[in-house]
Amino acid sequence: FLLAACAAPSESLPDLTFKHLSPISIQVTDIQIASMTNHSTEPPNTGHRFPVPPESALMQWARDRLQLAGTRNTARFTILRADATETKLKKDEKLTGLFKQQASERYDTAVEARLEIIDEHGIQRVQVTASATWNQTVREDTTLADRRRIWLELVEKLMTQFNAEMERNIQRFMTKYVL
Repeated sequence: FLLAACAAPSESLPDLTFKHLSPISIQVTDIQIASMTNHSTEPPNTGHRFPVPPESALMQWARDRLQLAGTRNTARFTILRADATETKLKKDEKLTGLFKQQASERYDTAVEARLEIIDEHGIQRVQVTASATWNQTVREDTTLADRRRIWLELVEKLMTQFNAEMERNIQRFMTKYVL
């Protein structure tokens, strides 16, 4: 019985993409994507356990949303921060705490990225940044399959917030370079 429970097939989770959103057409001939993030797998870092780590979500955002539509200039999308950490929460150890399911961990996520337009001489013409944070607690009885689903939803909410801020900043400060 225990082996059968351990061998249960894992739930297939959907991909996190941004293709359902309109592309952002930028007057550039090249789009570069770079990351300056810390790739630590040491606690409290947990992003590497997520079905879609925050850094991967940002890279996917840039590939799906940013579109070439110009000449000479280069767009550089730089990931400045893409964190996911786990914090163990204090549980009620009293008698009443033994009879209820409690939140046992909190997952905190944060992303920040910069989009720059660089001319053919290597001079930066404009830049915008966007950031987002989101957190979620989970109960002590949450299965690994449910945690994976929660982590995916957490990153999805994080990226929805990031996307809205980046769109606002592009529309506000990059109008000269966006079609």
